Amino acid sequence: MLFVLAAAVALALVVGTLARRPVTDVFASPGSGQAPTTLLEPVSGGEARPLPDRTLGGFAGGPAVDLGTYRGTPLLVNFWASWCGPCIEEMPALQQVSTEVSGQVAFLGVNVQDNADNAQAFLEQVGVDYDQASDPAADFFTETGGFGMPTTLLVDAEGVIRYRHTGGVTAEQLRALLNSHLGVRV
Repeated sequence: MLFVLAAAVALALVVGTLARRPVTDVFASPGSGQAPTTLLEPVSGGEARPLPDRTLGGFAGGPAVDLGTYRGTPLLVNFWASWCGPCIEEMPALQQVSTEVSGQVAFLGVNVQDNADNAQAFLEQVGVDYDQASDPAADFFTETGGFGMPTTLLVDAEGVIRYRHTGGVTAEQLRALLNSHLGVRV
């Protein structure tokens, strides 16, 4: 009887935890016919959570990236990997919009659990020129609430995560998200 009660309590805890976290198709990609998943995961109390203040590893031998240097400027953080199909599909849109909003919004790509040579070759092929960092163990990705790839965070100038998008995005969707969540007109 005690075992059944313990199992019921454990099941209730698991279901309760999962019920608070949206279940999504994180692999819905632009052009797939599936609606992209958009969600905001506030911390308890309904307040948006701050972007963790940390330094990320440099990408492809580049310098480490101190997230504090972005304070004062709205920031788009995109978690990606060269093995992620939707990441590959959305990267040209990210590059295009980063060029359009240059000076208004900083862009930071964070390469997660990837082969460095493959990741660098992919960025060179696409022509991505915005800042990149590396998160080889997915620590930062997990710390920011990531659970599927790609994930894009919109962070205000004060360093608060205002929006989280899991799944691929188009340039049109990015423009609308930047406008509605960061007040950036494109």
